Amino acid sequence: MGYPKIACPKCDREVGNNTLRRHVESCLGKRPCPVCGKDFVSRAATCSYSCSNTHFRTGKDHSTYKAGKSNYRSMCFLHHERKCVVCGENKIVSVHHVNGVHGDNRPENLIPLCPTHHQYWHSAYRDEVESIIEEYVKVFIGV
Repeated sequence: MGYPKIACPKCDREVGNNTLRRHVESCLGKRPCPVCGKDFVSRAATCSYSCSNTHFRTGKDHSTYKAGKSNYRSMCFLHHERKCVVCGENKIVSVHHVNGVHGDNRPENLIPLCPTHHQYWHSAYRDEVESIIEEYVKVFIGV
């Protein structure tokens, strides 16, 4: 015959009398996800990994945020051709912050480089690419 069903005072879902207390505790602890709005029970800030990535890696409080633009890569490729300024590689292209400030997403501070030449900049081989990059920046800003 089973236990009689009782309506949850929070969600009106019919649950068994033997599980009502546990259901009500979890149901009362539900809160909406700040990203998707789905109700969830957890100590986490969001309901899923996907929503967590959206919540913590985007938005005006994140260093890559630019109003109307998704991130520094989008900003770079709006103003620069998607190819390395040193060798012309266009399959895999990194974005380098010229002044080293990752929150400075002005187009003149974002330079497209292939992974190899980006690594050159951050290594003992910097002198092999430095003059080319500096010249590109000068031409870009019109100096």
